Amino acid sequence: MKQWSYNSGRRAIMACGFVLLASSAVAEGLPERTVQPDETPDGFNLEALVEAARKEPPLVIYNMTGKVKGEAERFAAKYGLQAEGVKIELGAVDKVAREAESGNVIGDVLINDDIPVMAIELMAQGKLLNWVPGDMTANIPSEHQYPLQLHYGHFGWIYNTEVNAKCPIDNIWQMTEPEQKGRIAIADPLGNAKYPYWFDIMSRHQDKALRDLYRERYGEELQTDEPTAAHEWVKRFAQNSPKVTRTDEEVSEAVGATGQTEPAIGFVSMAKFRNVAGKGYKMALCDSLRPFTLQSFPNGVAIATHTDSLNAAKLFVHFMFTEEGFSEERSDGKVSANSKMALPEDPSKVASLLDKASPYLPEDVESNYNTRPEWEDFWLNNYK
Repeated sequence: MKQWSYNSGRRAIMACGFVLLASSAVAEGLPERTVQPDETPDGFNLEALVEAARKEPPLVIYNMTGKVKGEAERFAAKYGLQAEGVKIELGAVDKVAREAESGNVIGDVLINDDIPVMAIELMAQGKLLNWVPGDMTANIPSEHQYPLQLHYGHFGWIYNTEVNAKCPIDNIWQMTEPEQKGRIAIADPLGNAKYPYWFDIMSRHQDKALRDLYRERYGEELQTDEPTAAHEWVKRFAQNSPKVTRTDEEVSEAVGATGQTEPAIGFVSMAKFRNVAGKGYKMALCDSLRPFTLQSFPNGVAIATHTDSLNAAKLFVHFMFTEEGFSEERSDGKVSANSKMALPEDPSKVASLLDKASPYLPEDVESNYNTRPEWEDFWLNNYK
C-alpha cells in the first residue's frame, strides 16, 4: 500500500540569510546507456503496452506544474486506466529518492526541470529508469534521449513596454554598468538552480562571445584574473546590486507591473508572458540582447525504478510525446523534444526566436551538477 510522506531529506544550511541545499550524493556521472528492446522500433508494441498497463495499480505522476492534473486525467480517459497527477513545485527529487530508499514508491513518473540532479542523484544511483518510447526514437534527437528530455523551456530578459519603447540594453555587459545598478531583477541564484547552471554554460561555451562583446562595448580587451569571461561577468553583475527575488513570478512583477517610473529588466521563463493577459503586465522580450536572447532549459522525464506500474508509466511517457499529451505544455511556450511536434503559439512568440537561443547540451549535465556549489559560493562572495 502506498503511504504519503513529504518530509525533506536534504539538510538546509543557513548562510547570510540564504538557504543552501546540501546533498550527500557523489557525482560519478551517468553510466553508459543500455537500450531495452522496447526502446527500439521493432521491439515496441503499443497495443501490448496498453493491455499490460491496464493490469497494474493506479499511476501517480509528479510534476512541477499543475498541468499534470489535466494530463493525468486525459491519459486515464484515453486508455481506461487510473492515474493521478501531483504537483510538487519543490523537493520532488528528494521525495523520489526517499521513496526509492524506503521501498515505498508512490510517484511512478517524475517530470522535473532539474535534469542534472535527476540524472546524477537518481538515475545514476539506480533510483530512476531512463526509457525512450521505441516508436519515437527517430523523432527525438539522440542527444536528447539520455537523460530523456521531454521538452525545452526558455528563459529570457524582459523589459517594461509602458516605460520603454524598446529594451534599454542589447549587450549583456551593460548589466554590469553603473546605469543599471540595482535595476536588474533575477530570482535568487542560491535557490534557483537554473542560474548556476546558466553561469556554467556561459563559462563553458561563450567565453569568446563574451570577450568579443566586451571589446565592442569598451574598445579594449577584457582583463581579468578570473578563469573565464563568464566568471568576470558574474562577479561584476553580482557586485552591481541586482534585485534578488524568491521566484521569477516576482521578477515578472518587478518588470511588468503598471504604473512604474523605473521598472527593472528581468530574467524570466517565457511562461510568465501569461501575465500580460492575466495580470495586465506591460512587458516584452529583449529580442536583440547578445550573446543570446534566450537560454534553453530542458525538463526531464523518467520512471521510478521500483514502480509496480512499469507498463503504465511507460505508456504515460509515450503519451507525453504525442500531440494530445503535450498540448497544455505548448501554451506556455514549451518546445517538445519530439521534432515532429508543432512549435508553440504563445504570448512570448518563442517559436520565432529559437535561432537566438543558447542550447542546452548533453555534456553540460554532469558539469552543471558538479559546478553548482562553486557557482553558488562565487555568487554569495560577490553579491552586494
